Amino acid sequence: MNKPELLAPAGDFEKLKVAFHFGADAVYTGLKEFSLRANTKNFDNKEIEDAINYTHNLGKKIYLALNIYFTPDEADTFAEKLKFIETLKPDGIIISDLGALYLAKKYSPSIPIHISTQANTTNQYAVKMYKELGASRVILARELSLSQIELISNEVPDIELETFIHGAMCISYSGRCLISSYMTKDGLGKRLKEEAEEIRSANKGDCSHSCRWEYILKEKTRAEQNYTIEEDDKGTYILSSKDMCMIDNIGDLVKSGIKSFKIEGRMKSILYISSIVRAYRQAIDNYFDKNIPYNRQTIEDELNIVSHREFSTGFFYYSPMKDANITVTPAYKREKRLAAMVEDVKNDRAVLKIYNTINPTSQIEYVGKNMLTIKVGKISLYDKDGNVVEKANHSQYIEADIFTTDGEKINYQQFDILRMESDF
Repeated sequence: MNKPELLAPAGDFEKLKVAFHFGADAVYTGLKEFSLRANTKNFDNKEIEDAINYTHNLGKKIYLALNIYFTPDEADTFAEKLKFIETLKPDGIIISDLGALYLAKKYSPSIPIHISTQANTTNQYAVKMYKELGASRVILARELSLSQIELISNEVPDIELETFIHGAMCISYSGRCLISSYMTKDGLGKRLKEEAEEIRSANKGDCSHSCRWEYILKEKTRAEQNYTIEEDDKGTYILSSKDMCMIDNIGDLVKSGIKSFKIEGRMKSILYISSIVRAYRQAIDNYFDKNIPYNRQTIEDELNIVSHREFSTGFFYYSPMKDANITVTPAYKREKRLAAMVEDVKNDRAVLKIYNTINPTSQIEYVGKNMLTIKVGKISLYDKDGNVVEKANHSQYIEADIFTTDGEKINYQQFDILRMESDF
């Protein structure tokens, strides 16, 4: 069996570099236009050109998401973007719309076509059809079980299959949701005016995550009274699904024929990317080579560091038609926050980009590749002129000497991170 690709999200260039540093084989990202993640930073034309060159110099892969459903007035702009992408030579274009497929074959003929999960591919005949239309990969709907995926893989062996294996799940079928548009439209339950000036469409990449709001029941003639529909004493979140986590099921994923293991999260943080990517890197590598160390408790601790809802195995083992996947608590769990990232190493000092205020007494962990996690015993901070400073604040660039609890200086690597206890 060939080792599957570990595919990580990259909401911007910095996150792309972090994803590769912590072990991703490939990343998927979006441009400023036509991406289903409109509220992340994304890439402009110059940035995506640089990102593709950076990726290919590492010998890795990058896929560009153009997976919105566009309207006739957007067609010419979409075609122009495809012409530009053809000159960049990314490793794939992720699309949902048949019109996008038509234009991609015409204007980006040398770029492999990947069919987005947003296209709701749930059977072998749809996969065969996409293959005949020129696709080289299909990202299957999240609602398929492993046995169904294996059947598709056996019947259509000459096309790559990709699935999400970790991250947030949508309450709607393959993310095809209208709740956000409805709840942010004037006169249709829109929230406070200052919160939503425009209709926010999930299918245009601007989901307001209405499924994660807490709901009440009102009776028309008693508008002042709220009637709860309680799941428990924490409130009513009947539309909020559990997050997916397949860290304990790598073998089943491999045996089903999946070629690319995809982590959700183009809007997620550097802390999320570093923790989740390195955990799955370790799990996948250990499955194929038992000489690579693997500590299940360490991996679990790593996954729990970042904000998430309750974990589940999605619908890989259970039918969405029979088994609900809603949360029993609305709480997001998070144990750590990002303190800094090693932007560079100069004169045996780490050049830190600061994300949360740190000082010499902060309780910090130093995090690197291959599950390297070191409790920091001492950190000395310096400004650009080499003067000692007592505190480093958000967005500052600070040089630092960082030591273990045994007094040994840490061997810094660019894109390693520092994290600290979360107090919220």
